[in-house]
Amino acid sequence: MAAAGAVVALGVTVAPSAAAPAVAPRPVGSPAADCRARVAGLDLQTATVPQLQASMRAGRLSSRGLTQAYLSRIKAYDGPTNSIRVVSPTALAEADRLDRERKAGKVRGPLHGIPVLLKDNIGTRTVPTTAGSIALEGNIPKQEAFVTQRLRAAGAVVLGKTNLSEFANWMSIGMPNGYSSLGGQVSNAYDGGDPLGSSSGSGVAGSMAFATATLGSETSGSILSPSEVNGLVGVKPTHGLVSGAGVIPLAHSFDVVGPMTRNVTDAAAVLTAIAGPDPRDPATAASRRVDYLKSLSGASLKGVRLGYAEGFASDPLFAEALTALEAMGAELVPGGDEHSVLQLAGLPEIAEIPNEFKTGLNAYLAQEAGPLKSGVKTMSDIRAFNSQHPDRVKYGQSWLDISDTQPGVYAVTDGPVLATRAATRAAIEGVLAKDGLDAIIAPGPAYANVGAAAGYPTVIVPNGTTDEGTVAEGLSFTGTAFDEADLLRYAAAYETATQRRVPPTVGNQALLRGC
Repeated sequence: MAAAGAVVALGVTVAPSAAAPAVAPRPVGSPAADCRARVAGLDLQTATVPQLQASMRAGRLSSRGLTQAYLSRIKAYDGPTNSIRVVSPTALAEADRLDRERKAGKVRGPLHGIPVLLKDNIGTRTVPTTAGSIALEGNIPKQEAFVTQRLRAAGAVVLGKTNLSEFANWMSIGMPNGYSSLGGQVSNAYDGGDPLGSSSGSGVAGSMAFATATLGSETSGSILSPSEVNGLVGVKPTHGLVSGAGVIPLAHSFDVVGPMTRNVTDAAAVLTAIAGPDPRDPATAASRRVDYLKSLSGASLKGVRLGYAEGFASDPLFAEALTALEAMGAELVPGGDEHSVLQLAGLPEIAEIPNEFKTGLNAYLAQEAGPLKSGVKTMSDIRAFNSQHPDRVKYGQSWLDISDTQPGVYAVTDGPVLATRAATRAAIEGVLAKDGLDAIIAPGPAYANVGAAAGYPTVIVPNGTTDEGTVAEGLSFTGTAFDEADLLRYAAAYETATQRRVPPTVGNQALLRGC
């Protein structure tokens, strides 16, 4: 929800009727004080993948130049936010190779030469994959995650890894968001406070334009929540659209990987690259390859039926969004108790995580992890190792302790998982069917739990800031299975008409001390 304070709703110039169309506002760019914001005439906070590609195609920009610009931003600005776990030592060499390919006439697609940061539970062999755990320090997995392979095949430069909440925020009841024993504490760039979710480093790094795009993962809210408070577009995809193979798991029945970007166009480009079936992940058998970037063409909200809980209208920024959506031709349908029930419907998922976590982590250590200097081979070993380092594991490991009491066999929770999934899917589909809705909207990730439990997609888009630009809020669109193309179109239409994203450096110029 929007925090109390001054509302900064920049760029809302939507026409009140079709008779007086509005000119789309410009994105809010970097402040003049940001000496590292611009490269080849483009503002890194607002440039889209197609704009970067056009500049590289014209010879004004190279992948090396773009990669170096992001590395310079990280070195100068990341101290207070601590969003970056490690920078890849091969990033510039990768950029050089892709520049040579471009010069030779080979361009792999929209992501050719584009730097991307990955959450540090997504497997890579150029830098370690640790989930933020001191017990997994130095882990070079036997093979890279499927999404990493897909990004490389698409021509992306893997710039490095972002910090995260340790073990996807399943470490300790009292541990703050963004903390890990290996990486320390991540801080929100807008206000220096809570970065939310386990994909906290990806959210903060994305907000600071430390890469063109970042990847996060979510079990329940860990893409959507950090995307909201860090002013990003976040895509929590349908479970099974994107492979989880090679990602250190929390709960395989609910885990997803998705893009976190500064605009919808870039999110669509990244999702296009990483989605699709993977033999290593049976959950992707029904996945499909879609050109989500191409599907944004002609994005409009005219005639789109959007349902919302009436109580949300008391949120000032959400109320402004309703006005904008209606002016854009959307048909808004206020709902009653059935919408309120959605916010609680996904909670049974939490009870199923401990057993799935133990099962999945033990399997990862046995089958996918590389040699570890800690010597750990099981969750029990990790707990024992952590107990020897209370100065690093300073918030305890209560969730690990609880999880390690479980049988550690997927079959134990298969039945409850299926029941939870069926109930939450019925809840979402019931709300959509009742009023013939195309999507459900809300301020922020209000339906993150039910969407995660159902395995259904949500796209969140920036919706302005409060408190003089230091607190960001998002607008979310939730749908049913494999609705990503539609949800991205709705988000793109809203973004184009309103441009409500405000970079953190606008309200917090203290971050620019490196200038």
